[in-house]
Amino acid sequence: MTITKRNYDELKIDGPPLYCNNSLTTTETTSPHPKASSSSTTKIDGHLHCHQHCQLDASKTALLIVDVQPEYWSECPPVRRDFPQFPTKISSLIQNCRTQNTKRIIWVRADYSYEHSPWLHQFARLHEGNIPPIVRPSSKWEGFATPEDGEMIITKTSWSSTSGGTGLLETLKQDGIDTVLVCGLITSVCVQHSAFGVFEAGYRTILVTDACADRGRERHEAALALYGDYMYELRSVDSLKVELEEQRKKDDAVVKKKKMRIHESGDERSINKGAMSSIMEGVSVSLPFHKDGGSNVGRRDKKMMIKSESNDSLTSATSYDDSVSSIEDHGVAVGGAVADE
Repeated sequence: MTITKRNYDELKIDGPPLYCNNSLTTTETTSPHPKASSSSTTKIDGHLHCHQHCQLDASKTALLIVDVQPEYWSECPPVRRDFPQFPTKISSLIQNCRTQNTKRIIWVRADYSYEHSPWLHQFARLHEGNIPPIVRPSSKWEGFATPEDGEMIITKTSWSSTSGGTGLLETLKQDGIDTVLVCGLITSVCVQHSAFGVFEAGYRTILVTDACADRGRERHEAALALYGDYMYELRSVDSLKVELEEQRKKDDAVVKKKKMRIHESGDERSINKGAMSSIMEGVSVSLPFHKDGGSNVGRRDKKMMIKSESNDSLTSATSYDDSVSSIEDHGVAVGGAVADE
């Protein structure tokens, strides 16, 4: 039997996805997400993808890892056969997101039963037992993809990670997430449906292509050809790593610049304070003591002779103000001399 290699380029959408009054529109709409900063053309899984890049902010980004469990990898030969690099790729992605301190790493596990998954009856009928319908996740994880303390784990009873009361969307909203990176198993099924749900909820959705796998390379490529850069953006593990690292460097530079400004501002205040202290250091002033104890001496014009220890010279200062008069009222006298005009 001869297998013909399919070309899925004809499935890609050439025009913009938005329609208005039965006509295409490219009008920009208001969005809470970051504005596009640049555009580029990349080749992913053999296809060219031209799209605009928005800056990735790790503090507002979540990594969604879908169904990476023995039922879909260790116990699924068709997936392992066509995607031998999957373990290495997804492990690298997870580690990179941890290193870059993405806001959330979320693990999703399938838990399918006839009691909780109404669709399962029809699925079993269609596949006549060729695909085991019931999935009961064990406590086992794949060695290349295991959660760490503090990372979120949720179970789903359907193909989408956002339906059936998983609480995923509520978590994304609470954490202030604006971008979700999607990866895992199976590309054309649960990964695809999870990406649908995240996209429909208004989040920027990025599917990490080589950190996904399917029951056959063609199914994987067909899914990406249909919806890549139409509903979700496509990235590879390596390209995403570069983006996150570059953005972190930019963020670090901004923080460093702010710290320098604060430091310089502090130095300036210290210099000004030091200069004033230097001027006033060693200055001694003698104010007259009034025996009559009058509480209201009145304003006087005097010339106060101040001896400065810093240069041992006599400096003239003119006019007492009310604050000096107030000091006089209390009969304060400290060294030096005051001369009448």
